[in-house]
Amino acid sequence: MSKKPTPDRISAPSVADVAREAGVAPSTVSRALTMPGRIAEPTRLKVEAAARKLGYIVNQTARNLRIGQTRTIMIVLPDELYIGASQTVLEVLRSAAAALTARGYSLVIANVSREAQTDEHILALAFGGTISGVLLMASPVPSIGDRNLLQACLPLVSLHFDMSAQNVPSVISNDSAAIGEAVEALAGLGHSRFVYIRGRPDNYHDVERLKGVRLALQRSGLAPDDLSTMQGDFSFSGGINAGQLYLSLPPQERPTAVVCANDDTAIGFIKTVVDGGLSVPGDVSVVGFDGAAVGAFMTPSLSTVQQSTAEMGRRAVDLVIDMAQGEVTSPPLRTEVRCQLVLRQSVRALLPDPS
Repeated sequence: MSKKPTPDRISAPSVADVAREAGVAPSTVSRALTMPGRIAEPTRLKVEAAARKLGYIVNQTARNLRIGQTRTIMIVLPDELYIGASQTVLEVLRSAAAALTARGYSLVIANVSREAQTDEHILALAFGGTISGVLLMASPVPSIGDRNLLQACLPLVSLHFDMSAQNVPSVISNDSAAIGEAVEALAGLGHSRFVYIRGRPDNYHDVERLKGVRLALQRSGLAPDDLSTMQGDFSFSGGINAGQLYLSLPPQERPTAVVCANDDTAIGFIKTVVDGGLSVPGDVSVVGFDGAAVGAFMTPSLSTVQQSTAEMGRRAVDLVIDMAQGEVTSPPLRTEVRCQLVLRQSVRALLPDPS
């Protein structure tokens, strides 16, 4: 009795198969599928189409073992991942992930909170040889006892926090100068009494932005006493609490310009004072910081300092990858991405007192 012939096993398509289908060299296929940001778009699209047609999938793990290099970047998120209207961290994370993919790298999110066991996990990844670089997202350097992330000797870039004094290359917004521009614009509209609603105590952004407010008032010829501060926490509730405190002031003692540490604070403040019977900007002009998308659709629409979050993510990724690949051996310690002042309906010129 004869055996049935066994069908030959269908082998998976190879790089050479994709190269023949696309009409390019095998080396071009490898570059197009693992470093797509480094090859001409028409060629890349042709290679990707051929790979899809043949069902070819890059085995990144095998490639890493073959060349002795990982292509994974770890992102360490902040201690507390607050998600409000501003969504700055999420926007930077989204742009960083897209930039990593464009350069053929994978993304590992190390944490969603920062407890002792979380930092142990972060350090285990860093010292374990499975990642090729780290992005610190508005976060201090993880440490356990006398061991910290810097000791892993990996390419490391800080996003949002300026850690250049610790020799950590940092990609940041020009917080101080940007918020100062908003203050000077309000002073130019005739405002001379200001409130700054702060963020969390000792937070890097709050320190920088308060410094910018004070310097701008000085440049505008106003006295330190022309500024008062109210404590917030970068959240809606912080703006609500500040709004309630503002309403408790006698009308003649209320400053006419309020500058907020971020847009969430501004939104909470505006809702509270309007519910309390005041007009924005009729009684008080308000400016936020971050550029939350919802700000343009509020009534009144929110004036704000718009951060270039997508550009920050791209620059940080390019820097950490260039360091990992040895293309940059002396990285700039401070890369500043400029913000843009956007004036909308929440501010107005202060009319002279008729008396």
